[in-house]
Amino acid sequence: MAKRKTVIGKAVDLLVLKRIFAYVKPYQKNFMLAFTTTIVLAFLSPIRPILIQHTFDRYVATPNPSMLLVMTMILVGLLISEAVMQFADSYLTNSLGQKVIKDIRVQLYKHIIGLRLKYYDNTPIGTLVTRAVSDIEVVANIFSDGIIVIIGDILKITVIVVVMFFMNYKLTFIALTTIPVLLIATYIFKKSVQHSFQDVRTQVARLNAFVQEHITGMNIIQIFNREKAELKNFEGINTLHRDAHIRSIMAYSIFFPVVEILASLA
Repeated sequence: MAKRKTVIGKAVDLLVLKRIFAYVKPYQKNFMLAFTTTIVLAFLSPIRPILIQHTFDRYVATPNPSMLLVMTMILVGLLISEAVMQFADSYLTNSLGQKVIKDIRVQLYKHIIGLRLKYYDNTPIGTLVTRAVSDIEVVANIFSDGIIVIIGDILKITVIVVVMFFMNYKLTFIALTTIPVLLIATYIFKKSVQHSFQDVRTQVARLNAFVQEHITGMNIIQIFNREKAELKNFEGINTLHRDAHIRSIMAYSIFFPVVEILASLA
């Protein structure tokens, strides 16, 4: 029987990130373009609310149809520009992620085909398939929803907070009073999601390994009349897989309403 291992990693592993970003070197132009669009979006997003406030205060409260039309056209142009930049940012980050995981997957396959036969005796083939296909796909999220996006969001928040302080520092302090609670909630969420994500990946690997091994050896199962016993084993593994996903969903279901409540209070 092949051995099954559970690998537990850190929530943020700088060493792993450094190794992953080594694969970005052939696509530096793509990376810089994606980074640039993220920075531009961080500055574009706060401009629109400021212009809307300016328009209402100057040209709606005191009617000025000609300037209102001008400001409307500016806002529409800004909105179109922001939409174009969001498209470019999404396309560039996702394409970068797919290029990187393609290179990683090719390198992993080269490594797998060079392993000794003993390794295949000790490792379920389904686990290898999971690692080479679905687990590597997760790496793409580092670029589409990860580092670049986080940097952009932090910069966007910084710009917004600076503008808020410039407009009214007292109200800004009041609005930021919920930040400590949000940080605590985020820390708890991070811990919960880390464990549930690792559990989900482990159960996916177990499920794939079980299906692959038993379909390959179906003639043996039928010869020894083990269909009902193996079906029961499959139901058990499938239940663990379902429960792992539900625990992950539960963490998200609790965290985002908490964020919404804190945002409303702020």
